[in-house]
Amino acid sequence: MKMIILLVLCTFQLQAASVVAKWQSYAKSTTNGTVTTEKEYLSLNGDNTFSIQLFVSLQKGDAFIKDLRIEGSGIWKRRDDTLVIYIQKVEVPFAKEIYLISQESLRNLANNFKYKYENEPLKIIYIEELENNKLVTKNEQNQITSYNRQ
Repeated sequence: MKMIILLVLCTFQLQAASVVAKWQSYAKSTTNGTVTTEKEYLSLNGDNTFSIQLFVSLQKGDAFIKDLRIEGSGIWKRRDDTLVIYIQKVEVPFAKEIYLISQESLRNLANNFKYKYENEPLKIIYIEELENNKLVTKNEQNQITSYNRQ
C-alpha cells in the first residue's frame, strides 16, 4: 500500500511540474560600459498559445532608456525536453523613460529587438531543468535562461 501511495505522489509531482504557467526571468550584463537589464515575462497557456513581454533597460553614463517594452505572441508545442515556439506577432509599444538618447537611437534599438523576433519567428528551446517553481532553458545559441514561476 505504501508503494502505491508513493507512486501516486510521484506521478502527481511529475504532472505538477508543467511548463504551462507564467514565468519570469531577469538578466543583467555590461558591455563596453553599457549596462543592459532584461526582464522577461513569459506565459505559456494550456491552449498552446503564449505571450511574452520583454522590458529592456540600458544605461551608459548619464544616458539611459528605462523599460523599452517588446511584446510578442504566438503558439508553442512541447515534445519531451524541447519547446518549439512560433512567434506570430511582435510589437514595440513604448519605453517608460528616456534621458539623453535621441529618438533615432531609440527607434534603432526598438527595430533591432523587433527584427530579432520577426526575422527568426521559429525558436527551438531545450528544457535543461523543470521543477514546480523553476524552469531552465537553453536556446539554439546555447544561451541559458532561468525562469521562476510567477
